[in-house]
Amino acid sequence: MSGTNISVQKNYYNDAQMTDMNSLSNALLARPTELSPIITHLAGKDDKRFPLSFLTEGVGNVKSIDRLEYEYRVKTHTLKTRPISVANAGGSLGVGGTTFRLSFPDKHFVFPYVLINSAGEQVRIMGEPTKSVGNWDYTVQLVNPDLTATLTTGFALGDLWAQLYAPVGVDFSRGNASNWETPGKVRNKLTTIRKSYHMSGNAKDFVAEFTLPTKGGKTTKLWMDYEEYTHMLNFKEECEMYYWYGQKTYDAAGQTFMNDENGQPVMIGPGLLEQIINKDTYSTLTETKIKNIIGNLFYGMTDASKKQVTLYTGTGGAREFDEALKSHFSAAANSWKVGGTDRFITGSGRSLGLSGYFTSYEHVDGHVVNVVKLPLFDHGPVAQARDKHPVTGYSMESYRMVFVDQSNYDGQANLQMISKKGRESMRWCVAGSVVPRGFDSTSSRASDVDGASVHMLKTAGIALRRFDTSLDITCIAGV
Repeated sequence: MSGTNISVQKNYYNDAQMTDMNSLSNALLARPTELSPIITHLAGKDDKRFPLSFLTEGVGNVKSIDRLEYEYRVKTHTLKTRPISVANAGGSLGVGGTTFRLSFPDKHFVFPYVLINSAGEQVRIMGEPTKSVGNWDYTVQLVNPDLTATLTTGFALGDLWAQLYAPVGVDFSRGNASNWETPGKVRNKLTTIRKSYHMSGNAKDFVAEFTLPTKGGKTTKLWMDYEEYTHMLNFKEECEMYYWYGQKTYDAAGQTFMNDENGQPVMIGPGLLEQIINKDTYSTLTETKIKNIIGNLFYGMTDASKKQVTLYTGTGGAREFDEALKSHFSAAANSWKVGGTDRFITGSGRSLGLSGYFTSYEHVDGHVVNVVKLPLFDHGPVAQARDKHPVTGYSMESYRMVFVDQSNYDGQANLQMISKKGRESMRWCVAGSVVPRGFDSTSSRASDVDGASVHMLKTAGIALRRFDTSLDITCIAGV
């Protein structure tokens, strides 16, 4: 869809041009998998209320499955260290080339590898470890040939050791083993969301006209009743709320104790905020904190390709981000305020203007973080329910900053939308005295109401495949 001039325009209904044949409502019934992402892309360009939908479904990071639950393997940071689980008395460990014992909580280290502690001291594992009560005991010897050398650190409870390489004898050596870690498995369920609206028998004259791409670089025009289009935008915003704030209604075994009026289980999958395991707080944002946050996130993305982190925030968070960077530079003799082309101060003489606001940050490591304003954090239900910032009066939710890892891992986008096949985007009408424009006309009526109703349904979920490389920061100013 990139590079194609596609748009949505408000227009007057013309019964000579706008028939059921080129109705978007009917087209969505026939091709929901193909058209739903395009509509999300178009609506997301014109309306900024659902950036998470836009940056997943709207750009093709969506997967349709034929089940109501999905699972995937996730590999987090590779564990290359282990802590001491039983403390030893220091002072003479290893003196004269003698062997001694180090205990670890598991059998992660492999004989005959060399281990190293925080001080750079190295020991070689001299035999297969033995099992003790809750631990594994390793017999080791200092690598240092100095017979007066002793182990100076690494024997206290919790001290970390790391595994390096496996040196063996000159001849007749035996093969060893390799330690490995399997990826964890994440399993979640899809959520079905609905929205309905009713319309009177007095139909309006406005429609939304969509210019959509077709094969060969051409375009075609489809249309939808404008009232239905506005309700569709509202429905997408409600879906966006679920993608962010959804909380699971089922336990680790997949069981739920919430049932609807028909006795059917109500399954709600986790939203993005519930999937992010890294949490933090701030009162006033500084450039140092931004640098450390971004550095830590990118530092953990060792196996990522196309590294990309997006900062989702509200107006308050965007201001904090901008002021943190400006405060950092203004400390250097206000050097950033120098006037000129592409500078912060515009104009001259008595007609000066201040422009330019930071919306991205390039880390010293070369990685870039882009800021995306999320209106949901400013004016959504959660924002309205939260306390106010003591200085600006904005909602504290407006100051929330969510750094989302949107890189690629193993050829797949880290942030994806998962949809139920055939239920990516469903719309239908219940006709009364009128049939909503764009739906198939029929002489029969399913309702005796002087009007009609339109219903929308979507079964989907949001998946953050690597949940340890994103960060959710909330503001605690005044607390």
